[in-house]
Amino acid sequence: MTTRATKSSSRWRRAVRLLLPAMLGTVLSVSMAQDTAVPMWAFPLTTASKAPPAPEESHTLPGSTRRFTQAQLLDRTVAVDWYPSEHPAMPAAVRSGGSRGAACGFCHLPEGQGRPENASLAGLPYTYLLQQISDMKSGARKLVNPHFTPGALMLQTVSQIGEADAEQVAHYFSALRYQKRVKVLESSSVPSFTAQGFVYVFDSSGPRQPLGERIIEGPDDFSRFEERDNRVGYTAYVPVGSIARGATLAKGDGKARQACVTCHGVGLRGGPIGPPIAGRSPTAIFRQLYAFQLGTRNGMNAAQMKPIVTGLSYPQMLALAAYVGSLASGGH
Repeated sequence: MTTRATKSSSRWRRAVRLLLPAMLGTVLSVSMAQDTAVPMWAFPLTTASKAPPAPEESHTLPGSTRRFTQAQLLDRTVAVDWYPSEHPAMPAAVRSGGSRGAACGFCHLPEGQGRPENASLAGLPYTYLLQQISDMKSGARKLVNPHFTPGALMLQTVSQIGEADAEQVAHYFSALRYQKRVKVLESSSVPSFTAQGFVYVFDSSGPRQPLGERIIEGPDDFSRFEERDNRVGYTAYVPVGSIARGATLAKGDGKARQACVTCHGVGLRGGPIGPPIAGRSPTAIFRQLYAFQLGTRNGMNAAQMKPIVTGLSYPQMLALAAYVGSLASGGH
Protein backbone atom coordinates (compact mmCIF):
# COMPACT_ATOMS: atom_id res chain seq x y z
CA MET A 1 0.00 0.00 0.00
CA THR A 2 1.45 3.38 -1.03
CA THR A 3 1.26 6.04 1.67
CA ARG A 4 0.74 9.74 1.12
CA ALA A 5 4.30 10.40 2.31
CA THR A 6 5.69 7.91 -0.20
CA LYS A 7 3.73 9.54 -3.05
CA SER A 8 4.96 12.97 -1.94
CA SER A 9 8.56 11.76 -1.82
CA SER A 10 8.21 10.23 -5.27
CA ARG A 11 6.86 13.47 -6.71
CA TRP A 12 9.76 15.38 -5.10
CA ARG A 13 12.35 13.05 -6.64
CA ARG A 14 10.74 13.43 -10.07
CA ALA A 15 10.73 17.21 -9.67
CA VAL A 16 14.40 17.21 -8.73
CA ARG A 17 15.27 15.06 -11.75
CA LEU A 18 13.43 17.51 -14.00
CA LEU A 19 14.76 20.70 -12.40
CA LEU A 20 18.35 19.66 -11.68
CA PRO A 21 19.64 20.03 -15.28
CA ALA A 22 18.16 23.51 -15.52
CA MET A 23 19.54 24.47 -12.09
CA LEU A 24 23.01 23.20 -12.97
CA GLY A 25 22.87 24.98 -16.31
CA THR A 26 22.06 28.24 -14.53
CA VAL A 27 24.90 27.79 -12.03
CA LEU A 28 27.37 26.94 -14.79
CA SER A 29 26.22 29.91 -16.85
CA VAL A 30 26.75 32.27 -13.91
CA SER A 31 30.16 30.72 -13.20
CA MET A 32 31.22 31.03 -16.84
CA ALA A 33 30.00 34.61 -16.97
CA GLN A 34 32.07 35.44 -13.88
CA ASP A 35 35.15 33.69 -15.29
CA THR A 36 34.72 35.58 -18.54
CA ALA A 37 34.50 38.88 -16.65
CA VAL A 38 37.77 38.29 -14.82
CA PRO A 39 40.75 39.49 -16.92
CA MET A 40 42.58 36.18 -16.62
CA TRP A 41 45.22 37.25 -19.14
CA ALA A 42 46.64 39.48 -16.39
CA PHE A 43 47.20 36.43 -14.18
CA PRO A 44 49.07 33.95 -16.41
CA LEU A 45 48.91 30.48 -14.93
CA THR A 46 51.14 27.75 -16.32
CA THR A 47 49.62 26.04 -19.36
CA ALA A 48 52.78 24.30 -20.54
CA SER A 49 56.02 23.32 -18.90
CA LYS A 50 59.20 21.51 -19.74
CA ALA A 51 61.17 19.02 -17.67
CA PRO A 52 63.24 20.99 -15.12
CA PRO A 53 67.02 20.72 -15.17
CA ALA A 54 68.69 18.45 -12.64
CA PRO A 55 69.03 20.08 -9.18
CA GLU A 56 72.83 19.93 -9.36
CA GLU A 57 73.04 21.55 -12.81
CA SER A 58 75.24 24.65 -12.62
CA HIS A 59 74.34 28.07 -14.11
CA THR A 60 76.25 31.25 -14.80
CA LEU A 61 75.50 34.54 -16.56
CA PRO A 62 77.51 36.97 -18.70
CA GLY A 63 79.15 39.63 -16.56
CA SER A 64 78.87 37.62 -13.37
CA THR A 65 81.59 35.66 -11.59
CA ARG A 66 79.06 33.64 -9.63
CA ARG A 67 77.55 30.23 -10.26
CA PHE A 68 74.29 28.81 -8.90
CA THR A 69 72.88 25.33 -9.08
CA GLN A 70 69.33 24.69 -10.24
CA ALA A 71 68.39 23.88 -6.65
CA GLN A 72 69.70 27.28 -5.51
CA LEU A 73 67.78 29.06 -8.25
CA LEU A 74 64.56 27.51 -6.94
CA ASP A 75 65.21 28.14 -3.25
CA ARG A 76 62.84 30.95 -2.31
CA THR A 77 64.45 31.43 1.10
CA VAL A 78 67.62 32.97 -0.38
CA ALA A 79 67.97 35.82 -2.89
CA VAL A 80 69.81 34.86 -6.09
CA ASP A 81 72.49 37.57 -6.28
CA TRP A 82 74.32 37.54 -9.61
CA TYR A 83 75.76 41.07 -9.39
CA PRO A 84 76.52 41.92 -5.73
CA SER A 85 78.59 44.98 -6.68
CA GLU A 86 75.55 46.64 -8.29
CA HIS A 87 73.62 47.21 -5.08
CA PRO A 88 74.25 47.96 -1.39
CA ALA A 89 74.53 45.17 1.15
CA MET A 90 71.14 43.53 1.50
CA PRO A 91 69.35 43.60 4.87
CA ALA A 92 68.65 40.18 6.36
CA ALA A 93 65.00 40.04 5.23
CA VAL A 94 65.95 40.92 1.65
CA ARG A 95 68.83 38.45 1.56
CA SER A 96 67.20 35.53 3.36
CA GLY A 97 63.70 34.51 4.31
CA GLY A 98 64.79 32.16 7.05
CA SER A 99 61.87 30.78 9.03
CA ARG A 100 59.59 33.41 7.46
CA GLY A 101 59.71 31.73 4.06
CA ALA A 102 60.57 33.68 0.92
CA ALA A 103 63.36 36.25 0.87
CA CYS A 104 62.22 39.64 -0.45
CA GLY A 105 65.17 39.63 -2.86
CA PHE A 106 64.21 36.28 -4.33
CA CYS A 107 60.99 37.56 -5.92
CA HIS A 108 61.76 41.27 -6.29
CA LEU A 109 65.48 40.64 -7.03
CA PRO A 110 68.38 42.15 -5.06
CA GLU A 111 68.33 45.23 -7.32
CA GLY A 112 64.59 45.73 -6.65
CA GLN A 113 63.69 45.67 -10.36
CA GLY A 114 61.04 43.01 -9.84
CA ARG A 115 59.40 40.98 -12.59
CA PRO A 116 55.99 41.12 -14.32
CA GLU A 117 54.49 38.58 -11.91
CA ASN A 118 55.21 40.79 -8.88
CA ALA A 119 56.28 44.43 -8.72
CA SER A 120 59.32 46.63 -9.13
CA LEU A 121 60.18 48.13 -5.73
CA ALA A 122 63.30 50.11 -6.61
CA GLY A 123 62.83 53.83 -6.09
CA LEU A 124 59.42 53.61 -4.42
CA PRO A 125 59.18 56.00 -1.43
CA TYR A 126 60.07 54.61 1.99
CA THR A 127 56.75 55.61 3.54
CA TYR A 128 54.82 54.13 0.62
CA LEU A 129 56.59 50.77 0.88
CA LEU A 130 56.10 50.66 4.64
CA GLN A 131 52.40 51.46 4.19
CA GLN A 132 51.93 48.64 1.67
CA ILE A 133 53.47 46.15 4.08
CA SER A 134 51.14 47.45 6.81
CA ASP A 135 48.09 47.25 4.52
CA MET A 136 48.89 43.66 3.58
CA LYS A 137 49.36 42.69 7.21
CA SER A 138 46.07 44.33 8.24
CA GLY A 139 44.07 42.86 5.37
CA ALA A 140 43.45 46.22 3.68
CA ARG A 141 45.19 44.73 0.64
CA LYS A 142 43.78 41.34 -0.30
CA LEU A 143 44.40 38.84 -3.07
CA VAL A 144 42.86 39.74 -6.41
CA ASN A 145 43.20 36.20 -7.73
CA PRO A 146 43.77 33.49 -5.05
CA HIS A 147 45.10 31.12 -7.72
CA PHE A 148 47.94 33.50 -8.62
CA THR A 149 50.79 32.13 -6.48
CA PRO A 150 53.04 35.25 -6.40
CA GLY A 151 50.34 37.26 -4.62
CA ALA A 152 49.63 34.51 -2.11
CA LEU A 153 53.34 34.11 -1.42
CA MET A 154 53.67 37.85 -0.82
CA LEU A 155 50.88 37.89 1.78
CA GLN A 156 52.33 34.83 3.49
CA THR A 157 55.79 36.43 3.71
CA VAL A 158 54.50 39.81 4.90
CA SER A 159 52.39 38.21 7.62
CA GLN A 160 55.58 36.99 9.30
CA ILE A 161 57.85 39.98 8.89
CA GLY A 162 58.60 42.08 11.96
CA GLU A 163 58.51 45.86 12.27
CA ALA A 164 62.28 46.30 12.31
CA ASP A 165 62.74 44.10 9.23
CA ALA A 166 59.92 45.93 7.43
CA GLU A 167 61.66 49.26 8.03
CA GLN A 168 64.99 47.92 6.77
CA VAL A 169 63.35 46.44 3.68
CA ALA A 170 61.59 49.73 2.90
CA HIS A 171 64.80 51.75 3.38
CA TYR A 172 66.76 49.37 1.15
CA PHE A 173 64.41 49.26 -1.83
CA SER A 174 63.54 52.96 -1.69
CA ALA A 175 67.23 53.86 -2.03
CA LEU A 176 67.70 51.78 -5.20
CA ARG A 177 67.49 53.23 -8.70
CA TYR A 178 64.79 51.81 -10.96
CA GLN A 179 65.89 50.95 -14.51
CA LYS A 180 63.24 50.39 -17.14
CA ARG A 181 63.42 46.91 -18.66
CA VAL A 182 60.17 46.68 -20.63
CA LYS A 183 59.39 47.61 -24.25
CA VAL A 184 55.73 48.34 -24.93
CA LEU A 185 54.77 47.47 -28.49
CA GLU A 186 51.40 48.11 -30.13
CA SER A 187 50.25 45.25 -32.34
CA SER A 188 47.13 43.44 -33.49
CA SER A 189 48.87 40.09 -33.06
CA VAL A 190 51.60 38.50 -30.95
CA PRO A 191 54.10 35.69 -31.43
CA SER A 192 52.87 32.26 -30.43
CA PHE A 193 53.03 31.99 -26.64
CA THR A 194 52.34 29.82 -23.62
CA ALA A 195 52.09 30.68 -19.94
CA GLN A 196 54.90 29.45 -17.74
CA GLY A 197 56.38 30.71 -14.51
CA PHE A 198 53.52 33.27 -14.20
CA VAL A 199 54.63 35.10 -17.36
CA TYR A 200 54.18 34.51 -21.08
CA VAL A 201 56.84 32.67 -23.04
CA PHE A 202 57.10 33.62 -26.71
CA ASP A 203 57.83 31.20 -29.54
CA SER A 204 58.71 33.02 -32.75
CA SER A 205 58.68 29.76 -34.71
CA GLY A 206 54.94 29.29 -34.18
CA PRO A 207 52.05 31.11 -35.87
CA ARG A 208 51.17 34.56 -34.57
CA GLN A 209 48.02 34.87 -32.48
CA PRO A 210 45.43 37.66 -32.32
CA LEU A 211 46.06 39.97 -29.38
CA GLY A 212 42.53 41.22 -28.78
CA GLU A 213 41.97 43.34 -25.68
CA ARG A 214 44.89 42.00 -23.66
CA ILE A 215 48.41 42.76 -22.58
CA ILE A 216 50.72 39.85 -23.31
CA GLU A 217 54.03 40.46 -21.54
CA GLY A 218 57.02 38.17 -21.27
CA PRO A 219 60.81 38.03 -21.09
CA ASP A 220 62.92 38.38 -24.20
CA ASP A 221 65.05 35.46 -22.97
CA PHE A 222 63.10 32.96 -20.88
CA SER A 223 66.17 30.98 -19.81
CA ARG A 224 67.68 34.12 -18.28
CA PHE A 225 64.34 34.90 -16.69
CA GLU A 226 64.35 31.45 -15.07
CA GLU A 227 67.89 32.14 -13.84
CA ARG A 228 66.51 35.29 -12.15
CA ASP A 229 68.71 37.63 -14.18
CA ASN A 230 68.06 41.24 -13.23
CA ARG A 231 69.25 42.43 -16.65
CA VAL A 232 66.79 40.48 -18.80
CA GLY A 233 64.46 42.61 -20.92
CA TYR A 234 60.71 42.22 -21.42
CA THR A 235 58.27 42.94 -24.21
CA ALA A 236 54.66 43.86 -23.54
CA TYR A 237 52.30 43.67 -26.54
CA VAL A 238 49.34 46.03 -26.27
CA PRO A 239 46.44 46.78 -28.65
CA VAL A 240 46.98 49.25 -31.47
CA GLY A 241 46.11 52.79 -30.35
CA SER A 242 46.03 51.92 -26.65
CA ILE A 243 48.96 54.16 -25.70
CA ALA A 244 47.29 57.26 -27.17
CA ARG A 245 43.97 56.31 -25.55
CA GLY A 246 45.75 55.87 -22.25
CA ALA A 247 47.44 59.27 -22.57
CA THR A 248 44.01 60.87 -23.03
CA LEU A 249 42.55 59.03 -20.06
CA ALA A 250 45.55 60.02 -17.93
CA LYS A 251 44.59 63.68 -18.36
CA GLY A 252 41.40 63.07 -16.37
CA ASP A 253 37.89 64.22 -17.16
CA GLY A 254 37.95 67.59 -15.39
CA LYS A 255 35.45 66.29 -12.83
CA ALA A 256 35.79 63.33 -10.48
CA ARG A 257 38.64 61.77 -12.41
CA GLN A 258 41.74 63.84 -11.75
CA ALA A 259 44.78 63.82 -13.99
CA CYS A 260 47.33 61.15 -13.03
CA VAL A 261 50.04 63.81 -12.63
CA THR A 262 48.09 65.33 -9.72
CA CYS A 263 49.29 62.54 -7.45
CA HIS A 264 52.04 60.78 -9.40
CA GLY A 265 53.89 63.92 -10.50
CA VAL A 266 55.27 65.16 -13.80
CA GLY A 267 55.95 62.28 -16.17
CA LEU A 268 54.41 60.02 -13.51
CA ARG A 269 57.84 59.80 -11.89
CA GLY A 270 56.52 60.32 -8.39
CA GLY A 271 54.65 63.09 -6.64
CA PRO A 272 53.61 64.26 -3.18
CA ILE A 273 51.01 61.49 -2.87
CA GLY A 274 51.52 58.82 -5.51
CA PRO A 275 54.63 56.72 -6.11
CA PRO A 276 56.60 56.72 -9.39
CA ILE A 277 54.92 54.40 -11.89
CA ALA A 278 56.36 55.47 -15.26
CA GLY A 279 58.05 52.74 -17.27
CA ARG A 280 57.04 49.87 -15.02
CA SER A 281 55.37 46.62 -16.05
CA PRO A 282 52.06 47.33 -17.84
CA THR A 283 50.65 44.01 -16.62
CA ALA A 284 51.51 44.84 -13.01
CA ILE A 285 50.02 48.34 -13.42
CA PHE A 286 46.80 46.86 -14.82
CA ARG A 287 46.50 44.45 -11.89
CA GLN A 288 46.69 47.35 -9.46
CA LEU A 289 44.06 49.39 -11.30
CA TYR A 290 41.85 46.30 -11.33
CA ALA A 291 42.45 45.75 -7.59
CA PHE A 292 41.40 49.33 -6.80
CA GLN A 293 38.24 48.93 -8.86
CA LEU A 294 37.45 45.52 -7.40
CA GLY A 295 37.95 46.83 -3.88
CA THR A 296 40.64 44.35 -2.87
CA ARG A 297 43.17 47.15 -2.51
CA ASN A 298 42.33 49.60 0.25
CA GLY A 299 44.35 51.41 2.85
CA MET A 300 45.94 54.85 2.88
CA ASN A 301 45.48 56.88 -0.33
CA ALA A 302 43.25 54.20 -1.85
CA ALA A 303 40.35 56.67 -1.60
CA GLN A 304 42.09 58.93 -4.12
CA MET A 305 42.27 56.07 -6.61
CA LYS A 306 38.64 54.98 -6.33
CA PRO A 307 37.22 57.84 -8.46
CA ILE A 308 39.98 57.25 -11.03
CA VAL A 309 39.00 53.65 -11.69
CA THR A 310 35.26 53.85 -11.07
CA GLY A 311 33.42 53.26 -14.31
CA LEU A 312 36.53 52.42 -16.32
CA SER A 313 36.21 49.39 -18.59
CA TYR A 314 38.93 46.77 -18.80
CA PRO A 315 40.08 48.15 -22.20
CA GLN A 316 40.37 51.60 -20.65
CA MET A 317 42.41 50.33 -17.70
CA LEU A 318 44.50 48.37 -20.19
CA ALA A 319 45.10 51.57 -22.16
CA LEU A 320 46.18 53.43 -19.03
CA ALA A 321 48.58 50.62 -18.15
CA ALA A 322 50.00 50.60 -21.68
CA TYR A 323 50.55 54.36 -21.57
CA VAL A 324 52.21 54.29 -18.13
CA GLY A 325 54.48 51.41 -19.14
CA SER A 326 55.54 53.20 -22.34
CA LEU A 327 56.88 56.25 -20.49
CA ALA A 328 60.53 56.80 -19.68
CA SER A 329 61.18 55.99 -16.05
CA GLY A 330 63.72 58.73 -15.44
CA GLY A 331 65.67 56.32 -13.26
CA HIS A 332 63.45 56.87 -10.25
